[in-house]
Amino acid sequence: MNQEKTILIVDDSKLNIRVLSDILKEKDYRIALARSGKIALEFVEMKKPDLILLDIMMPEIDGFEVCARLKSDPETKNIPIIFISGLDKSEDIVRGFKAGAVDYIVKPFQKEVVLARVNTHLKLNETQRKLKRKNEELKELLNEVEYLSFHDEMTGLYNRRYFENELDRLASSRRLPLTLLVADMDNLKVVNDNYGHKKGDNYIKAAADILKKSARQEDIVARIGGDEFAIVLPETGFKAADKIYRRIKENLSSYNQQQEPVEPLAISLGFAVKTQKEQSLDQIFKLADKMMYNDKGKSIYSKLELEQ
Repeated sequence: MNQEKTILIVDDSKLNIRVLSDILKEKDYRIALARSGKIALEFVEMKKPDLILLDIMMPEIDGFEVCARLKSDPETKNIPIIFISGLDKSEDIVRGFKAGAVDYIVKPFQKEVVLARVNTHLKLNETQRKLKRKNEELKELLNEVEYLSFHDEMTGLYNRRYFENELDRLASSRRLPLTLLVADMDNLKVVNDNYGHKKGDNYIKAAADILKKSARQEDIVARIGGDEFAIVLPETGFKAADKIYRRIKENLSSYNQQQEPVEPLAISLGFAVKTQKEQSLDQIFKLADKMMYNDKGKSIYSKLELEQ
């Protein structure tokens, strides 16, 4: 275990380096040496040690400065640093901790003290790294759970739960107009009955892609049922909603021309616009749904807008 840990000793005294090296070698730590702060910084830039024993009183760059530089670098800030010094004044000790050191060993060195503190901070640092990894894994897992709870697994669109949550959130919004667009696939049952549900799933994915492609980045596109979809168009009036409606129809036509599916991909659409705060989104949805049913099987569509 200890052979995997590298400890950098930074001291301009050959005697101190020899004493510390002899103590640490008893526990089979890998030892790296630096006789100055400058050399220490160069070493750490190339290879990150697991712990640093850092002398304070050194020429050119003292230990406080070396520590401050290492702690200011995101790549090295988590390396534990233990100061070693003949200084035992409280102000020097406090200054060392403020610079970012985790501990302080006063000369002359006592083997039991050196080994105990080195071992403690290596273990603490390893535990912190493990905890960080676990937290990152947990965060990824929670993000995945949150994603799955609000997204449709097949299409990647938002699901009905998210859609309904958004309607609740937007119910009292003053940021109007707001448009709800609903979409329903016309011949999914025919595809499922004649070509199988796998082919039907491909039709659902294609419909989802067309709706997503036709919508804007700020729009909320959701699959709210087996072959039913809905789009929330925030701060969108009739003219802009009609433009998106036509874009969906055009993209649908292009898909059928380019892909030549065994059955044409057909999607009926309808939308309605909320222009006043008092209007119910449930009512708006019903109006959009009504327009969608009027659209089924027609090459032209009826425009439906809530009266001012």
